[in-house]
Amino acid sequence: MEPRPGDQMSPRARFAADLAEHRRAARLTQTALAGRIPCHESLISHIENGRRAPTLDFAQGADKAFGLDGHFVALFRRISQSPALGWFARWVEEIEPQAVILQSWDPLLIPGLLQNADYARAIFATAAPDRVEERVQARIRRIAIFDGPSPPTFLALIDEGVLHRPIGGTDVLVSQLRYLLELSQHPRITVQLVPIAAGCVAGMMSAFALARLRDGSEVVSADSVLSGHVTGDHEAVARIKQRYDIIRAEAQPKSVTQQAIEDAVRKWKS
Repeated sequence: MEPRPGDQMSPRARFAADLAEHRRAARLTQTALAGRIPCHESLISHIENGRRAPTLDFAQGADKAFGLDGHFVALFRRISQSPALGWFARWVEEIEPQAVILQSWDPLLIPGLLQNADYARAIFATAAPDRVEERVQARIRRIAIFDGPSPPTFLALIDEGVLHRPIGGTDVLVSQLRYLLELSQHPRITVQLVPIAAGCVAGMMSAFALARLRDGSEVVSADSVLSGHVTGDHEAVARIKQRYDIIRAEAQPKSVTQQAIEDAVRKWKS
């Protein structure tokens, strides 16, 4: 699909405008369209108002509902390729919901996907003090990807030192570790600690995440000092996958990890 001549809208704004235009032309309410896609009716409102970005599944459903040949899917592709979409928003809104397998490495913090509200709040209060509550709610909503009909498999590697870093204070850390222990028992979530004794030079440079999507493509997200970067570049993906394998070779088994988390909870409570 080619952009309209003189169209100054971002791909995301164009998606929202076209969705509303096609819905009204078909004389459908938001509730009626939600039944055709299908999705919750509030999602239609959020996307039309620009509060949520569409997913690939939603774009495909919209094309089917209006009898279109890939119009909304093409717009979705432009959104996901747009440099205007911030790297973190792109990962959360476009990548995570489409992932079959997620893998992450975190040397300093509990992974964002597994953070509870208080732990996330303690991080944002110092790292990003503006709009703290909005950011906290956005972060803790991410866990909802495991509630869908086809949740991803998530393999999280965490440096052991994270268990002994009282982000937000002792009570906050204890609550977070209990939450982490609970999530580690989810059938789709595997948490493994990399012991401090391993040294783990390969993992000291930055946190990163890998995603394998439903269409077989692979994407990586890597942190830097100032921001982060999301890319599907084959060489970049290959380098991150190699680094992940090196780190995972040093990781403790799931059962040993769960025991270490329990031990850390007892330590901080004493």
